[in-house]
Amino acid sequence: MGLTAAGIGSGLDVETMISKLVTLQKQPLQQLQTTASSINSQISTMGSLKSLMSTLKDTASKLTDSNAWQLTTAASSNAAVAVKVTGAATPGASEISVQQLARSQSLASGNFAIASGATSAVFGAAGNLTITNSLDSSKTTGPIAITADMTLDQVAAAINQKSSASGVTASVLQDANGQRLVMRSKDSGVANAFTISGDGAITDALGTTGTTPTAVLQAAQNAKATVNGIAVESATNDFKQTLPGLSFTVSQVTQAGAPAVVTVTSDTDGMKKNLQSFMDAFNALSSKLAEVTKYDADTKTAGVMQGDSTIVGLNNGLRGVLSSSLGGINLSDIGIQLGKGGQLAFGTSSTDKAKLEATLQNPAKLAQMFSAPGEDGKPATKGLAVRMKEYADQMLTFDTGLFDAKNKSLQKLKTQNGKDQDNVNARADAFEQRMRAQYTALDTKMGSYSALSAYMSQQISQWNR
Repeated sequence: MGLTAAGIGSGLDVETMISKLVTLQKQPLQQLQTTASSINSQISTMGSLKSLMSTLKDTASKLTDSNAWQLTTAASSNAAVAVKVTGAATPGASEISVQQLARSQSLASGNFAIASGATSAVFGAAGNLTITNSLDSSKTTGPIAITADMTLDQVAAAINQKSSASGVTASVLQDANGQRLVMRSKDSGVANAFTISGDGAITDALGTTGTTPTAVLQAAQNAKATVNGIAVESATNDFKQTLPGLSFTVSQVTQAGAPAVVTVTSDTDGMKKNLQSFMDAFNALSSKLAEVTKYDADTKTAGVMQGDSTIVGLNNGLRGVLSSSLGGINLSDIGIQLGKGGQLAFGTSSTDKAKLEATLQNPAKLAQMFSAPGEDGKPATKGLAVRMKEYADQMLTFDTGLFDAKNKSLQKLKTQNGKDQDNVNARADAFEQRMRAQYTALDTKMGSYSALSAYMSQQISQWNR
């Protein structure tokens, strides 16, 4: 703009006049900015609703699994046997006696004396050493070359460099009598036992051969137990597939005639927790929908999505999932009520509590109500969780689902609003330029008139003299 202080020539307060005229030109911006703020609020709201719907889908998905209604807990009467539920365990009791714990094989050489001033004993023999799995000769470590001047620490390091094949590691054990080279299988069980072979000088030095062997052997063994009278074994102290839906770990041998009693009972608290998680997710979404669509008569303020057909449809869809009988059972039949504000709650009265507790003792009924797969095209045959998951999937479908479709619509409105604001600003800038051009011309003309007037006044004064 050529002139930044219009009105100098004319003496008029042109800057104020132009500023007010430009402000009038920009008045449409106020409404556009208010609309932009509303659009941004709606976009944020849709993001929150989508997140809540995703949480509802996750909790519903969990309840579509029939195993969710076969939850059990397990306890052992003896610390020698620790038990854990790993799947669909059947309620009942089992007796477990432990006869033997699993252990790894270890082989400790004879003692090697440590020379005065030294930190490690010298092996003192040269040759090759081979370590082989007792049951699978393909698992072999070696030959390992050993020299007479190697210390026990160096021999152990040489074995460990090649330990992956046989699964045997080496270390050095030291006591008041000297040092021993100890070889031990990484894993317990008979299948991981090993044998030592090699040159005679090496096996003699280790103490595994000769007329009076000095090596100390701890043989590998499996854990042995009796479960309900049936003998079972495990390479480790963990029995992972012996009892359906359970794993147990043994830590000591039980006394004869005093087996550990493992008891499996229905986990009603776990089932309640799963139900509560589902209801909490539904209630959170329902509350948010109520919040964004309500009208506050006291403040005369409408929710950010008040009257929005998309949100009304979403709310109606959620209610529709709960509206009819589910597998022949109603929510109220198990003590769950859909209360004021669309909130689910169970056990709110003594009657409902009794219904709920009775139903929890009948997991098959809960599975029918929530997890029944039903038939295609027949929603009433499907469980509540199945129907809710299907509805959530439909709403959350990428690009074409309700949330993405609504977001795309709002983003278009936001983009157009930005363009409209730019157009208003552009028109106001062009108007300002025109006004300044016109007032510049006026200033120039008024300036010339003022100069002429001053000249005429001077001439008249001269004439009057």
